[in-house]
Amino acid sequence: MRVNPSLQKKSAARLSAVQCLYHHKMNAQTLSPPQQVAALKAQLANNRDEQKLLVGAPIEPNYALLEALLEGVAQRQADIDARLDGALTAEWKRDRMSPVLVAILQCAIFELFFHKDGKPAVIIDEYTRLTRSFFGEGEVNFVYGALSTLSKQYHG
Repeated sequence: MRVNPSLQKKSAARLSAVQCLYHHKMNAQTLSPPQQVAALKAQLANNRDEQKLLVGAPIEPNYALLEALLEGVAQRQADIDARLDGALTAEWKRDRMSPVLVAILQCAIFELFFHKDGKPAVIIDEYTRLTRSFFGEGEVNFVYGALSTLSKQYHG
């Protein structure tokens, strides 16, 4: 099976966006999304070992998508969080969730509803697979269920 480099770069951008949002939250960072992208670009440029370590493959992310995700989550934070909170249950409260899981959901919700550059099923699958990189089946099933429910609720 042949791997599509364009799709790999998009997957790497999604992972990088989640990592940037997590790092931003955990370090109370004040870098703007373009500054975050520039810093990551400098760190990954022509460094295959660093690319493998940070994005899971010897490939640089799609930087345009990465910046769109970071900018979009920052600009649409209230809308994204409202949709996220609407998908949560008594068992899944945001203040008890891992910041990585929150970042995954924020990126996915932005991409599903405000970026609209891909099919909902593909976006849900990408973020479900991304969740599996960090968590067990409980969180994976939660992310899949929450995103599927939100997609049906808003997309019909």
